[in-house]
Amino acid sequence: MNLRTAFSAVGVALLGALTTADDAETPSAPLILSGSGTTNPSKCFWHIMSQMQAQIKGVAKLSYRAVGSGTGIKEFLGKDIEYPNGTTISNYEAWNDFGAGDIPISAEDKKEWNDKGYDFVQLPFVLSAVSFFHSIPGVPSGERGLNMTAC
Repeated sequence: MNLRTAFSAVGVALLGALTTADDAETPSAPLILSGSGTTNPSKCFWHIMSQMQAQIKGVAKLSYRAVGSGTGIKEFLGKDIEYPNGTTISNYEAWNDFGAGDIPISAEDKKEWNDKGYDFVQLPFVLSAVSFFHSIPGVPSGERGLNMTAC
């Protein structure tokens, strides 16, 4: 998948969410679309949202918070969110219109939502490379060092 295809897939997903939003029928009402999740595609989201906001007729606010896959999924599904300081938020209502994660939402969670009369679509949209590098004292480089050969 090239960058243009990734932008198109994300744009279609966001456009779908925009056109199905409750306020979409009232042009004078602002369109607000919020999402959160993994940090990896955040710059892609922000770029696409910036382009979409510039072209949407009417008032629109599109946002994406790069908070990590687990938190993004919990916010989308309305699950308990536990913070490092020990605070837990339990509201059991979805906070976001969309999310992104490194792993898909489980079949169990999807079924739970379907049983409540809600449905959502999961689709792959961004492929990226992750690199590994190290600076470990005492670990030699080269033939007798850390083996970084691809599988």
